[in-house]
Amino acid sequence: MPNRGLLVAAALLALLVGGIFWSNREEAKKVGAPATDAPPKLLEIPEDQFVRITIKRRDGSGAVVERLPAGWKLVSPQALPVDGLAVQSLVTALALVASERLIDEKPGDLMQYGFASPSLEIVISRKDGKQHKLLLGEDSPLGTSVYAQVAGDPRLYTMATATRGALDKVWQDLRDRRVLTFYDAKLRTVELNTLAFTKNGDRWAMSRPQPWRADNFAVEDLVRKLAEAKMEIVPEDEEQAFPAKFAGAAPYAIAKVTDDQGTQQLEVRKDKEGAFYAKSTAVAGLFRLPADAVDSLGKKAEDFRDRKLFEFGFAEPARVQVKSGETAWDFTKTGAEWKFGGKKFDPGSVQQIVDKLRELSATGFAPVGAGKPAAEFTITPVGKPAETVTITEAGGKLFATRPGDPTVYELDRKVVDDLRQLAASAQALP
Repeated sequence: MPNRGLLVAAALLALLVGGIFWSNREEAKKVGAPATDAPPKLLEIPEDQFVRITIKRRDGSGAVVERLPAGWKLVSPQALPVDGLAVQSLVTALALVASERLIDEKPGDLMQYGFASPSLEIVISRKDGKQHKLLLGEDSPLGTSVYAQVAGDPRLYTMATATRGALDKVWQDLRDRRVLTFYDAKLRTVELNTLAFTKNGDRWAMSRPQPWRADNFAVEDLVRKLAEAKMEIVPEDEEQAFPAKFAGAAPYAIAKVTDDQGTQQLEVRKDKEGAFYAKSTAVAGLFRLPADAVDSLGKKAEDFRDRKLFEFGFAEPARVQVKSGETAWDFTKTGAEWKFGGKKFDPGSVQQIVDKLRELSATGFAPVGAGKPAAEFTITPVGKPAETVTITEAGGKLFATRPGDPTVYELDRKVVDDLRQLAASAQALP
């Protein structure tokens, strides 16, 4: 029959389509499923379920942190604010704890693995009322892993020592170790010993000992160091000696910061061995600080003074004027074109002058700078007031001044000569 072959072909096609469908469905089930050889999970807890974490070490140290409506807080052994990042890292590490491998389904004697007195015991209390207890025993013979078990589950596992390191915390690891707690976005003034800085908009100005222009980057670096300064973690018995060490150390620096919440003060002293001890009005107690936390506190006024002569930064210039003796160049910009004396000039030539003015910096500061006029540089950014720097010469030295700025700046003669040369060699276009 001619239709018989057609029926057989249709039946085979149906079987093929069904086979492909079943195969695709089975493959879809495997998507996201753990590999068959994946190490077993010891714990898997949604992070939003964590409300309390209790850590107990074999030596009796540890910590208890609790999630309150306002956030996490250290509740034992002391009630203190926490380092939010440190606690979040701990929660993330506990939310999914993987083992290296399963050692035994039903081990007979757990004492040989260190569980008679666990090296680390972590209890997680959940929002839904459930509780989990993770127990760590001794290290494995090779020292690359540690024996682990979950209370209520007889199975014995090994866990990587790196995983243990993420979980093995004491209260000093979790507390907020900042010695100043100001909010830098609201900072108004910063004081360092005899220096004082005031913020106007996004720029800092020195108000003491003189109303000098401040190097914004240097002051911001000081603010950053003060905000990031953290006490060292030391054993409690060593910490008990800090009051005596602080009292016997020499004064090193006093820093004050004022934001919208008030003023905080940090007093730092340095002992004969080079260690730094501090006390703060923001945090109770005495602390030891690492050297890199205080390296900005030993700076002097000169380190914070702005040596750059122009403040236009990367603003688009609309006019550039260079005057040297009786010769003057006045470049104005229209659209993308630079013009001077009715001629168009190569934009790259004028840009070299702009770049040189942007980086024009003093080599030092002078008490006075009177002398004969030598040069004058003016740049006018688009939509902003013009900035002018006047150069004078006296005793073989060059000095610069700015309108309304009492500072007299010393300049390198070569830099001024280079600017004259760039203006004189600017290329006119045909």
